[in-house]
Amino acid sequence: MAYRIEDTSSSGTNGSLDELALVQRAQRGDEAAFNTLFERYEHRIARYLKHMVGNDGVSCDLTQDTFFRAWQGLAGLRDPQRFASWLYRIATNLAHNYLEQARRMQYVPWEDCHEESRELSTLGMEQHIEERELTQIALAHVSPTYRACLILYVIEGLPQRKVAELLGMKESCVSKYLSRGKEEMRQIYQRLESEGLPTRQRGGKRK
Repeated sequence: MAYRIEDTSSSGTNGSLDELALVQRAQRGDEAAFNTLFERYEHRIARYLKHMVGNDGVSCDLTQDTFFRAWQGLAGLRDPQRFASWLYRIATNLAHNYLEQARRMQYVPWEDCHEESRELSTLGMEQHIEERELTQIALAHVSPTYRACLILYVIEGLPQRKVAELLGMKESCVSKYLSRGKEEMRQIYQRLESEGLPTRQRGGKRK
């Protein structure tokens, strides 16, 4: 199916329906309701997958696949109130499958992470670029499970409770994974930095 928003203004209900009602309608085969859900979540899922797999083209394909699978399996969703968590789990599983099949780790864009931009020092543009690219490469090598938590918590700015809900895990696990992920990323960053190679050489295998 094509995920495009239909003009349902004549019904007078599109703007007032809450998410639960939309999910329930979509479960009954209402494509317009599902298209509305797609519009609400497409950008967030695409951005999440972009950071997970590090490739815009792949993330677009995985985003479409996520919603295609969601549409196919929506009738079997037992708890419509957990639609968002279910959707993120589909996206996460697809990303993990892609990364498992890939024989290399991809470059992960970090342009959307404004926090890093605020922390940049005044040491010069070249060093800024070097530090940013080192961070990008380090993130790309963090274990996928930890990386998912880091992306949602650090880049998306979601609270740990929400991260736990979206990834279908206990909040205590999110805290543990964030701690381990940050430490893993720190070690990777330091190792890359100690190599003393230009960033382009470190990332020379990227495509």
